Amino acid sequence: MYTFFRGVQWVAPTDLGVSQLYLNKSKLRDVEKWFDPNNMNLCQPLPVHDFGDGRLTLTDGHSRSFTAYQHKVKVPIVYDTDDIVTCEEGQLLYKNDIVWCRRFNLRTVADLENRVVDNSEYQSLWIDRCEQAYNLLTQTNDYERADIQRQYPDLFLYGANEDLTIYFFENMNGKIVEVHL
Repeated sequence: MYTFFRGVQWVAPTDLGVSQLYLNKSKLRDVEKWFDPNNMNLCQPLPVHDFGDGRLTLTDGHSRSFTAYQHKVKVPIVYDTDDIVTCEEGQLLYKNDIVWCRRFNLRTVADLENRVVDNSEYQSLWIDRCEQAYNLLTQTNDYERADIQRQYPDLFLYGANEDLTIYFFENMNGKIVEVHL
């Protein structure tokens, strides 16, 4: 497990794990407007947390980290102790995001280079996915999820709608499959 640190540290963006599958093209453009690789003090420290795997993972700031990566500069980081990250639900959701990233071989922001999408795609591919995962993870337990997953062994269960009547899976190619119960 990574040793908790206080204050701000400076690291290469590729030393940090990621917790999201896509970057929003519009957000990247907004960061580029103010980003100055020669004055990184303009960049607020990026929050990171160790979710039990000994690696510091971004909990926010993926766009800033990606921009710094493109400019080959270090980023300031601060250990994230916010309740949303450290509470049981937050831990469950972030660990789930990390599983998704590993599933798609996304370890650092460098791996997101071909996953920059426009606003509507970001909404459907990332925001909606997170909401579906939230529904699944907060309304079912490990046993229930394992039971649902066992029924569809060739698919990867990642979410559900609010009333748990539709479950969202992915096949091996990443294509979404909806199962209505």
